[in-house]
Amino acid sequence: MRPNLATDKLIAPLFCTTREKPAIFALEMELMGSPVPIKRSLHIPANMNLGYVQEVLMLAMGWEGFHLKEIRFGGITYFTRMAGGEDPEETEGFPQRDSFQYTLGDLLKLPGDTFTFIYDLGDDWKHIVKLTDILPNRDSHTDGDYVGAHLISGQGICPPEDVGGVDGYADMLKALAGPQDDERKSYLKWLGRDFNPEFFDLHELQNRVDDFQRVIGEARWGFYHR
Repeated sequence: MRPNLATDKLIAPLFCTTREKPAIFALEMELMGSPVPIKRSLHIPANMNLGYVQEVLMLAMGWEGFHLKEIRFGGITYFTRMAGGEDPEETEGFPQRDSFQYTLGDLLKLPGDTFTFIYDLGDDWKHIVKLTDILPNRDSHTDGDYVGAHLISGQGICPPEDVGGVDGYADMLKALAGPQDDERKSYLKWLGRDFNPEFFDLHELQNRVDDFQRVIGEARWGFYHR
């Protein structure tokens, strides 16, 4: 799909159009401070819109998207503009920029470069995202809206929403591993299901990432041809 300024104002493109094929960034994401290892490995084109990179990271992790999220890099917060087009309140010590004005390649340049992805500013889930390798792009369809970000592998289930951050998650896991007492029963009732912190469903999370990109592409196509 070719760039269209009218469409872009309504739904931003997944990728910034480039003259050359964008490199593929191999990324490792890890939940910081977690009582158990929770990791994701992804391949994302360097020219992916940073606003959508946040969505991909959230979906690959397993978060439901009920809360605000942002990327922090080099002392700057890259936010996703809120509904209605208003900017979030300024955070002292963190200059802010609209993430939809940047790409992944604007932040990461060399293997070893990192940024912090934060989900839920209350529970304050911090994920370290590291560029581990820069891969050649062998896809013949690199410009347009297509499924370009891929979840490759991972470890550990995503913590439940609103559990209270890494400390609350640690308390929950401790209670679930303990005896059949009131605290354990209370957590199981709250969860509404059994919970295995080591469980990882690659296929389900891959579908979340792929479906999101497909929806954005189809929505832009619909606006373009209406």
